[in-house]
Amino acid sequence: MARKMMDIGLVPVLDGDGNELGEDLATAAGDFTVVESTGQHQRQLIMNAPGEFKQNPAICVGAPLYIDDEGAQQLQTIITQQLMLDGQEVVNLTPNLNSVIDNTVNLFENAFYPG
Repeated sequence: MARKMMDIGLVPVLDGDGNELGEDLATAAGDFTVVESTGQHQRQLIMNAPGEFKQNPAICVGAPLYIDDEGAQQLQTIITQQLMLDGQEVVNLTPNLNSVIDNTVNLFENAFYPG
């Protein structure tokens, strides 16, 4: 059974054309929201480059850096390693396409924090 991870919610920040510029804190009624955050953690580990988190510069994948053909072959292995180092159990890495639309859905439903 998967453990629920709770954290401050994040929402995508979009430009005028709908392109994502980054993330901002989610608020409701003038206060931060707290959400189940496994999906947020997965996205941050995959999209942020190594060194972006000062507390632990060795974490993160930097997926945009792996656009060339050779890098794409290594990407699945690196993502699996980073999710496991973060404490997640990885059954497989089939992406959940609904996660592109809804920031609260896990990018990889079969990668989760065991609990």
